[in-house]
Amino acid sequence: MSLLIGGIGAFAAWAGCGGKHHRAAVKKERAFQVGDPGDGWARAKSGGAEKAWYSAALFASIYADANCAIRFEDGDLASLTGHLAYGVADGELIREEVITLDGRDALVRAWNGTLDGVKVAVGSVVTKKNDCLYDILFIAPPSNFEQGWVDFERLIAGFQVRR
Repeated sequence: MSLLIGGIGAFAAWAGCGGKHHRAAVKKERAFQVGDPGDGWARAKSGGAEKAWYSAALFASIYADANCAIRFEDGDLASLTGHLAYGVADGELIREEVITLDGRDALVRAWNGTLDGVKVAVGSVVTKKNDCLYDILFIAPPSNFEQGWVDFERLIAGFQVRR
């Protein structure tokens, strides 16, 4: 369990910056919301992400993060999603589609792979709005992935940038 949780934390930990620009970025980054993943999900320590949930029953985690201002990285959604696969070896794409979130295109991807030698399935959503990059990750054992995907979809359906 700790191997998977530690590896999952690596997805969120890459976000970080210092100085006065960081304070402005953090204020802007906190200005988004997502839906409730539903029963069985509890808020968790988020590491470097803005928001996080954990399901003990599914042995799964969801992270939601924003990178704004000087941390904003512009590019096409496919390339930006590729950065989220860092640390997942031998990824096999199992799902991909473009949806609309809060009036913007968002790329949804899911893939199987290994993280620190443990088989995982990862789902991601990436979108950009107002000089911010938003990414949401769902990580679970492959055997629990489809069951948790419904909860992940519920969460991303509630995505909205606060005005």
